[in-house]
Amino acid sequence: MLLPRLRAPAAGAQSCLTSIETALSSLRLSQQPAWVARPSTAVRHSTSLAQGRANGAKDGPGKRLGAKKSGEQYVIPGNIIFRQRGTHWFPGDNCGMGRDHTIFALQPGYVKYYRDPLKHPKRQYIGVVFERSQTLPQPPNAVRRRRLGMLAHQMSGTTVEETGDLVRGSETGLSGNAEMGEGQPSTIREAPVEQRGRKVVKDVKGEVVKAMPSLRPGYQYRAANWEIGRAAEKAAEKVRSWKPNDRFLAWRKASARKAANAERRGMRRK
Repeated sequence: MLLPRLRAPAAGAQSCLTSIETALSSLRLSQQPAWVARPSTAVRHSTSLAQGRANGAKDGPGKRLGAKKSGEQYVIPGNIIFRQRGTHWFPGDNCGMGRDHTIFALQPGYVKYYRDPLKHPKRQYIGVVFERSQTLPQPPNAVRRRRLGMLAHQMSGTTVEETGDLVRGSETGLSGNAEMGEGQPSTIREAPVEQRGRKVVKDVKGEVVKAMPSLRPGYQYRAANWEIGRAAEKAAEKVRSWKPNDRFLAWRKASARKAANAERRGMRRK
């Protein structure tokens, strides 16, 4: 058991044990090999140079935040109005905000700094108006000033009496009646079918009927392809008819084109 071992030794044996321990410790120190490493003391060095600022605190240039355009100053689309960190100002009418919270103009006009309690009670906005005399925010039911200096308003209605076979533009469903408006009559059915969409152009030879350019796909006013293809026929000019799979004609054209290119390159070298 452990209890007898834990008892204190006798008084006479205490001096004996002390002398034995002293002898054993001196014997251990004398027999210690030379290659045993002595305990080393760790020294902590600084992470930055003593006299330099290579790893010190950085103090970069300022980011030039703040207002770049004052109130009622003229701007064009893309002009930066306000640079900020966070949304101290919010984009209002005709303004946008970038990913770094920069507010810029979307339309040409004059800068206005304002608040809109109906939209948000605490936010402040930056907007662009088309006229210097305009104020922001505008009343909810006020007439809006549109782009290109136009003002949206309701047009006065017109009454036209229908006589004969006149048909309103909304009933025909044709694109040519869009210019006349749905409330005005159209006389498209009074003309013969072969003369609809055409106009008479007088030249030296006489009267020549030409197709009136219409609105084509892509919002282009031009004549139809079949009208363009018959231009030579109307001008009484002879054109050699095209024959498909005519390899001899294609070979002659290619040979003439190669000869012309070779001659052009030869003249360039001289």
